[in-house]
Amino acid sequence: MLRRFLRNTALGRIVMIPFRFLLIAFPQLARQAGLMLKWAFTSKEYYNHTYHLTELNQQYLASYIAVVCGHDVKEIEGYINELANDTALRNLLIQRTDESRDRHNSDAEPRYNRRLGWYALLRATKPRVVVETGIDRGLGTVVMAAALKRNQDEGFPGLVYATDIVPDVGHLLAEPYKSLVRELIGDSVENLKKFREPVDVFLHDSDHTPAYEWAEFLAIEPRLHASSIVLSDNSQQTPKLREFAARIGQSFLYFQDTPRDHWWPGDGIGAVFRPGRRYYFPDEKR
Repeated sequence: MLRRFLRNTALGRIVMIPFRFLLIAFPQLARQAGLMLKWAFTSKEYYNHTYHLTELNQQYLASYIAVVCGHDVKEIEGYINELANDTALRNLLIQRTDESRDRHNSDAEPRYNRRLGWYALLRATKPRVVVETGIDRGLGTVVMAAALKRNQDEGFPGLVYATDIVPDVGHLLAEPYKSLVRELIGDSVENLKKFREPVDVFLHDSDHTPAYEWAEFLAIEPRLHASSIVLSDNSQQTPKLREFAARIGQSFLYFQDTPRDHWWPGDGIGAVFRPGRRYYFPDEKR
């Protein structure tokens, strides 16, 4: 009788309100508040939050990248583990952070999150030309350069062309990775309009307003070829990459980060690609 009263009457719904809040909603609120408090005292970041992914989410990331590039998921998992276990890169990033003027607003520990996917994509597909808009501290840029460095060591050279409007950026960039990066300082849209190389992989990660994101896609469109992959670090906020996929007649797929032990809801990866294609840029004719 009580169960029926609580479940099937208007008064029962009112009676359940405090119980639903205290027993179901409040524990989630308390957990988030605890994570926020911990972050406030243990992290120095206040934008571009970095975090580790949950184990399950990292597995989903491997499957997502495998679908986008058409490679076996075990191969992608191997590349993700390659970056996660790269102690030389990790130590360099810690050193560069500790020595930079941004050490008071950056955490020394590198936490790659969705960038694990960027790395695995570049390792699998071996691009010759990667264009990234938005360098900031340079974590994503150096991760992609690290992938190209491994590719180069295996006989597949490539470069990252990275744009930023701020001249003094990229404090994490250092050798042996910096020589694989060409910094293009100035307005990203204008730099993309002047760019003349065929682009294998393009990543939008600069001004995250919808209008600017769209302007970048239009600016880089003439440099794309039939096998280009287009990524966005902003697809959790705008549908512009999905709209661009429709414009060029390709497919769009989105991956959502699930942070481990962090209050931030996570960012993600949007990708435009041709489903069913196995992307391997050394085989592409220019």
